[in-house]
This record gives sequence, structure tokens and C-alpha cells, in this order.
Amino acid sequence: MLRTMLNDAGCGGDNKYSTQRLEELLITSAYLLPLEINFDTTYTIDVGAYTISPNPDGESDGADLISFMVLKSACLSDESNFRTAALLQGVSARVGPAAIQTSTYGAQLATLLNEGPCKAFEELKKEYNFSYDGKKIIRAVMTPFASNSFNPTNMLGSMGEADLQNPIRNRSETGY
Repeated sequence: MLRTMLNDAGCGGDNKYSTQRLEELLITSAYLLPLEINFDTTYTIDVGAYTISPNPDGESDGADLISFMVLKSACLSDESNFRTAALLQGVSARVGPAAIQTSTYGAQLATLLNEGPCKAFEELKKEYNFSYDGKKIIRAVMTPFASNSFNPTNMLGSMGEADLQNPIRNRSETGY
């Protein structure tokens, strides 16, 4: 899937990326995913051993993990290509029959970053994280707070007790 997304699925074996490089991208992406996405399963990713446990194939959200791994890997690859192109892009000039040449490759890669796998990853990540359970959590956090023990007429401190020792508050044991 990743080779296809990177347009690197050549038939003649002349691929831009080695299999090892793609595996490194995938395991690195898998390692980063739990920092960004709230999966139901707690995955342990061992980058050095190239392992993910539990096996995503047997988990309810395993297909989601694999899809996000591929998207994140494609995004990392595009970002790397963009950085390289940005460093190499520039103006070349010749002295003999004067010629100035600029490259637009970096601008084209920037468009790919803004419209390609990185954008798809960010949009799907938001949808996944703010699914039904995520929306319930946000609704609970964003709704008006009502405390069962807060009584504004008592002018109590935040701990639920009158601050009798603070002379600025001007309170005594008997009241205000």
C-alpha cells in the first residue's frame, strides 16, 4: 500500500525506496501514532525489533492502525522529499550566454503536502479522535459547569472553606 501511495510500485524493480526504508517509515509511523490517535487497543511498538504488539490483525482497531501507519508514512516521505527539494531548489546562473534558471519542484511538492497524504492523515485523525466517544468527552468538558457544593452566598474560597485568616477578605468566624 505504501509503495502505491508513494508512486513507487515499479514493475521492473527500479523502485526509489528500498524495502528496508519503507519498513523503517512504517515502524516509525506506528511509533508516533499513539501520540496522535486514541486507539481502543494499547499498542506497544518496538522500533528496534520492528514489532507491534498485540498483532493489529486480531484487534478491532487493527485495520485503522494499519491505514494510519500507511498514511503517516507517506506523509513523512513527502515531508522529507519537500525538505530535500527546498534545500536543493534555488537559482542557477551561467556566465556564458547568460541564463538564469529557477526550479518550481519545491512549490509542486508543497502543494502535494497541502493536498496529499498529510492532509488526508490530519483530517482522518480528527474524525477518528472526535468520533462518538470523543464527541461525548468534548461535550462533557465544554458544557457549563455546575458544582453541587458551591454556594455563592457563603463567599467561600475555592476549597469550600471560608478563608478566615486572610485580613484582605475581611471575614470573621461569625460572618462577613
